[in-house]
Amino acid sequence: MSEGAWRQACRIAIGSSLALAVAKAMDWPFGAFFALYPVLLLGLLPVYNLRVAAQFIASSVVSIVMANALATLGNMSPLLATGAFLVFSTFCFRLMARGPSFLFGALSMVATSVLVHLGSYPQVPKGDLFTAQFMATLLAAFLAGVVHALLPERRPMPPPPTAPKPIAFVRHQTLLGGICATVSFVAFQLLDLSDSLSAQAATVLILFPMTLAGGRRAAWTRVCGTLLGTVFALSLQVALYTHVSQAVFLLALYAVGALLFATMHVRENAGPAIGLSAATAIAVLIGQLQPDADLYRVSLYRLTSVAIAIFAMLLCMVVVEAVLNRFASTRMVSAAP
Repeated sequence: MSEGAWRQACRIAIGSSLALAVAKAMDWPFGAFFALYPVLLLGLLPVYNLRVAAQFIASSVVSIVMANALATLGNMSPLLATGAFLVFSTFCFRLMARGPSFLFGALSMVATSVLVHLGSYPQVPKGDLFTAQFMATLLAAFLAGVVHALLPERRPMPPPPTAPKPIAFVRHQTLLGGICATVSFVAFQLLDLSDSLSAQAATVLILFPMTLAGGRRAAWTRVCGTLLGTVFALSLQVALYTHVSQAVFLLALYAVGALLFATMHVRENAGPAIGLSAATAIAVLIGQLQPDADLYRVSLYRLTSVAIAIFAMLLCMVVVEAVLNRFASTRMVSAAP
């Protein structure tokens, strides 16, 4: 592993561990947001600048506004809320398909889906939820700047692709992502799955390649990563036993796991593959862990629900892609993943 890759792995582990430590010290709710966002911000992009920070923070604001708007529309008419979500998700995937604003579109999509899912349950305090979302975003943006200042990126970055995609391929990616994300939205609104946050997020994340072939690969890496993260979380509880509520011990072992999976991520050098999936898995599991929680049940339920949700989403992608390929204006004319 090169020095640059090691630096990125350290940035991911340090940023996520510090954010989780702040959340635990301040006793802030929804600790999963605080542990997860530095992993995404530092893992998806090796560089960090004002443009990246602006897209990251703007996506948080947009997701909070959209979650509130969808809740209001849902009270008026579920069909109206579904239509609004379809328009919004199509817009996000359009940005992702075109490229320059991929980060903004991707983070807006996943954050809105998560906030709408959690906010739809009356027992979830919406004010605390939205505050935690925004505070976690600001903290992640700040810590990303700190760790990049301490461990700067020195690897030469490849130039962005300049060749435009065929318009039919852009339409295909946009509609595939928008329609399938809306199906996920409807399913999780209709079913009582308040403990299935990870499954709901997984159905959106595997759409990010925006093709069926890419979705299959993303599904495999997410299931494998979730399995590795679950095994680590269970091992952590076995190691701590009755001391799982001790924040110092918990954070120390979490930092070890974050560094382990961050190292796997940079070694793979394949985007959000198994290593990053495992890092996000332990971020959610440990971030949402309460002192009296049973991590065994939570971990096993998470793994099972993620696998089922991903399989269902792949079936949805097969159907939607088959329909889109019947029309010349939305046919996938490129073999790009």
